[in-house]
Amino acid sequence: MGRKKSHKEKLTKIFSVRVSERFYNRLAEIQKNSNCQYIGEVARRILYREEIVWYHKDASMDSTVAELALIRKELNSIGINVNQITRHFHTADVPNQKIFHALKIVDEYKKVGQRLDRVLNITSEITKKWLQK
Repeated sequence: MGRKKSHKEKLTKIFSVRVSERFYNRLAEIQKNSNCQYIGEVARRILYREEIVWYHKDASMDSTVAELALIRKELNSIGINVNQITRHFHTADVPNQKIFHALKIVDEYKKVGQRLDRVLNITSEITKKWLQK
């Protein structure tokens, strides 16, 4: 998928503009935090009075995102364990072995419940934060 063109006309004319270092740095900052790929594109959008999308990253959510990623990894590991235990359950010949494997699965599902409680707490905290704004 190619880059989306913002102009229907072909851009053929070139002109140069001298700006101060301070103004150039402002344009570079806009370019870095926006959907523009080049400083020339920033200037062109300003001249054409087109919309510039400004990206903002909320660093306060970094620890929350890291914790959610860790929980996702743990849940994935628990799922792998459950699959392995289920396979052993189906290959077991003795009823006592099947009961043993079933009890292991119950322990794994308790872990899932604990992780799910933590995810629900995190989402409620995020919801409260978003609703305050």
